[in-house]
Amino acid sequence: MLRTLREVMDGIAVRRANVPLAASLRTLSSDRGVGAEWQSTGYGEYYARSADVYAAVKLRAEAASRPPLQVREVDASGAWRWVGPEHPAQRLLDTVNGWWSRSDLLIATETYLCLWGAAFWYLGRSVKASASVAPDEIWALRPDRVRIVRDPERYVAGFVYEERGRETALLPEEVVWFRYFNPLEEFAGFAPMAAARLTADMGMDALRFNREFFRNGAQPQDLVFRANGPVTDGQITEFYSRLEARHAGPGRAHLPLVTGDAWDVQRLGLNQRDMEWLAGLRWSLEGVARVYGVPLPLLEDFSHATLNNVREARRMFWEKTMVPELTFLAGAINEGLIPRLGPSARGLSVAFDLTQVEALSETESERTKRQVALVHAGILTREEARRERGL
Repeated sequence: MLRTLREVMDGIAVRRANVPLAASLRTLSSDRGVGAEWQSTGYGEYYARSADVYAAVKLRAEAASRPPLQVREVDASGAWRWVGPEHPAQRLLDTVNGWWSRSDLLIATETYLCLWGAAFWYLGRSVKASASVAPDEIWALRPDRVRIVRDPERYVAGFVYEERGRETALLPEEVVWFRYFNPLEEFAGFAPMAAARLTADMGMDALRFNREFFRNGAQPQDLVFRANGPVTDGQITEFYSRLEARHAGPGRAHLPLVTGDAWDVQRLGLNQRDMEWLAGLRWSLEGVARVYGVPLPLLEDFSHATLNNVREARRMFWEKTMVPELTFLAGAINEGLIPRLGPSARGLSVAFDLTQVEALSETESERTKRQVALVHAGILTREEARRERGL
């Protein structure tokens, strides 16, 4: 299959490759595709297993889908303007395919990036046609099912999508590849979960410990019963049976534990208070929040929250995290999608319209203070300030 992919690529214009990497690739007899080690399915499972990861990723994904994604062109005055909803490029981004909306596509893309550090759009065509025909469908591919096929001359020969043992070869012209810079692997995005998994594991382990504690009726399970004399295997088995029958399960919580003179009871380990269990949960949440650039108040941690710092947290989230992320997404779309839409897309560019994002807008009081300061400084006249306010 990969040989077929290379044969197809022979008819496509050669793109300059990374020269040192190309030299090393020439020594390989074949390239089955790379990136799997950075796109492990296990990273995606954290979305279902860790409440902290789920909350942070969902917040970012929903934020990424909120601003309109607009196709723009340069007008006669040299300014960018929206092409309108009927332009083919805008229709493609708005309708995506027969089953997904633009919001669905962006939520999937941002979720995949947050978990795997990579996302792939397959550019489909509703009729059988060559890759030179403009696509009319976009589908988000699960990154853990995609491998990148390297090429010594073209840098990327294509992609391989594998599901249930079936492999499908995809040309570079059929895929838009989003990826975070990875200093350890040039052909794979850096998965944020690689940095967050240890702290996420710590939080899940703490919750699992607490669950087992309460499932056993809040009875410590790290007790040691030291016999003051020899004990037979039969006595030990009988002891465990009687202990479990009397104390196992929430319904038998706090029943008194009675032993004879032959047994000395001691506890190993620490309790939740000694372990600073609640602090451990917070450390886990803070670690995940740092990795994903989400302020703690936005993850429902209101222990030190006020109205002002929640508002400030929203502003910081958008300015420090989402604006750079949306700029990154728009850049990848401009490079990977727009040139493949044919002559009608020449000179076009996409950008997210952030004018309706409340967290990035001035409050009325901030606007008034700014205008008063500009008028007092002589930078703005009263008439200009009134016109700015529509008066």
